[in-house]
Amino acid sequence: MPTDRLGLPITTASPRALELYDDTIDRLFVLQPGGDALIDQALALDPDFALAHCAKARALMVAGDAPAGRTAARHGQNLAERLTPRERGHARVVSMVLNGEPLATSLEAVREHAAAYPRDAVPLSFALGVYGLLGFGGFPDFVHRQVALLESVASAWGDDWWYLAALGWAQVEAGRPDIGIPMLDRSLELTPDNANAAHGRAHGYYEQGAAAEGEVFIGTWLPSYARSAPLHGHLGWHQALFALQRGEIERAVAIYLASVSPDASQALPMFTMIDCAAFAMRCALYGHPLPPRELRAVAAFAEKHFPKPGVPFVNVHQALTQALAGRPGALTAWNTAVDEVLGLGRQASGPVVADVCRAVSAFAEGRFGEAARSLEGVLSDLPRLGGSGAQRDVFIDVAIVAYRLDGNGAAAEALARARWRARACHLDESWLAGLPVG
Repeated sequence: MPTDRLGLPITTASPRALELYDDTIDRLFVLQPGGDALIDQALALDPDFALAHCAKARALMVAGDAPAGRTAARHGQNLAERLTPRERGHARVVSMVLNGEPLATSLEAVREHAAAYPRDAVPLSFALGVYGLLGFGGFPDFVHRQVALLESVASAWGDDWWYLAALGWAQVEAGRPDIGIPMLDRSLELTPDNANAAHGRAHGYYEQGAAAEGEVFIGTWLPSYARSAPLHGHLGWHQALFALQRGEIERAVAIYLASVSPDASQALPMFTMIDCAAFAMRCALYGHPLPPRELRAVAAFAEKHFPKPGVPFVNVHQALTQALAGRPGALTAWNTAVDEVLGLGRQASGPVVADVCRAVSAFAEGRFGEAARSLEGVLSDLPRLGGSGAQRDVFIDVAIVAYRLDGNGAAAEALARARWRARACHLDESWLAGLPVG
């Protein structure tokens, strides 16, 4: 029986289709474009190639075509029913995740499959990253759960670029960049075009407070990455954020307009909206708000793609867009809608999503002390929203600026100092001194 790149037996009648499948999976894992065309070629050679249909499903989801992705996943699962237990389990996990089965059920299926087939990377990968099953599962310790899951299969992997990138980034987010960064560097050494590893490395620079070095790294790596690729806009966001936090305002805004803004980004709408909202809010907090037309563009983009509350991490960023656009009525209506879906049990994060949205409202309405105290009170629960430490820091920034605008400089400094002593030490006294004062 033939085997895939990872040494796992796989059913296909075409050796060439298997080569194309392996190349597709690699492209999906490094988040480089082109996998969709490759997998179409594989399926033309072997229309009954079950796991190729699963790979097609993932490629479609990455491209933003969720309905077609779900259909391909179900077809792959149906074809796999007559195959080996590993292939059946693989296809089952793909179909469960892409067709929206309950998160806890899907996550348990991933864990069971990983225990039985630790080198089957595709099912395992659905649990990983800040937007994966664990990241959006409402767990306050999801990054540590990722590390534990990956370490449970460590003996099966060795010096593999996919595994090193996955565990390296998880370690960085878990507060162990000294462990994670060498893994990410090794992954980039093995696969220089690995956007996942480059992204994790950008987070490593952020967490270690190396903003200047991080901006240089992204500026060197990003030009060879296609603008249509999934992480191009987000890596631009990292580069713009480093520039903004170092006080290079014009450069930061230029990067934002060229790579991150709704007019420039070719990423999935969720990525674009979150990045735009977070960058625009930081600009406003740091005393350099984007032009009103740009803020209106972000709000319009968010309303178009996310008219109703859904993923908690999206919901809190939608609140930011309405606050930035100066639309108190829309913000109030949004928060009411978030409360309603929370009451129906549809927010995995629990109450923190509504707490953050209300704090954003308080800040927008000038109730700065209330906003600061509310946000500081839920800091330990912010990971329940998902996202990375760098992304969630915008809400810490809101709290710090709110304290300063409320005239409570001591509380602002204490909150900022607690962060820069633990992580992101470029957000230090000089950064704090540049913020607005009430």
